[in-house]
Amino acid sequence: MRWKMLPESLGPAERQLVAELRLLKDRSGLSLMSLGARTPFSVSSWERYLNGGAVPPTTAVVAFARLAGADAAPLLALRDAAQRSRATPKTALDNSGPARALDEPDPARTVDEPDPARTADDAEHPAPGPSASGGRVRVVALSTAVGAVLLSAAVSVWLIRAPASGTPRGAGTATGGGAGAYTCSYSRHGDLVFAGNSTTTTRLVSLNTTGPEAAEVQCLLLRHRLSPGDVDGYYGDRTAAQVERLQRENHVPADRIVGEQTWALLRHVE
Repeated sequence: MRWKMLPESLGPAERQLVAELRLLKDRSGLSLMSLGARTPFSVSSWERYLNGGAVPPTTAVVAFARLAGADAAPLLALRDAAQRSRATPKTALDNSGPARALDEPDPARTVDEPDPARTADDAEHPAPGPSASGGRVRVVALSTAVGAVLLSAAVSVWLIRAPASGTPRGAGTATGGGAGAYTCSYSRHGDLVFAGNSTTTTRLVSLNTTGPEAAEVQCLLLRHRLSPGDVDGYYGDRTAAQVERLQRENHVPADRIVGEQTWALLRHVE
């Protein structure tokens, strides 16, 4: 479909988020009507999200990723960067009065205004005025904020383009097509928990699977206070038994296979 031009006021992080959402929508064939019918958000809300009118909430991004068959974590990271970009102030607060734009002159001072408190010697060697130094501080602060937003957007784009699975960590040498030494580095995006080995929410993991997805399952089982054994990236009988236990406790088919439904159970940890 033909998309509207994005508002010029959008920052780079917001533009990248909208571009990724539009790309996923076009690839999946989802229409605005279907998004409105299959998610808790209205058609008009999706129009705003996909045209830069508003930053979508976390639950909207998760629902969109599920319908489009995409990993939610990279989109959530990009959504967080866009939210921070929108929250960055465009004016600086002067210590002596109300906020004004960075390039707005201070009406309380003029270039030739004399300072009666200065001595003759001070007049020969004037010190920088508080307005000038304050202006430099405000410019540096704004530059730092913009740089942080751009860096966050760049990292988020890299996550979008990177493969869904992670790589083994630690000193162990990977053997057997992906088994080895892994670590659990937990982070949270919205109501989803990630353990640092894979961001997938759909990839099937079954008996004798090896690699970062199996390690991710083991780490998330530990987070649920279950006992899969060593976090070695091998989906053996012990890990499968703990997955079956989690499935039974949550009344889903206890087939020992980690699919989309079981990934949702694993990643939703209180």
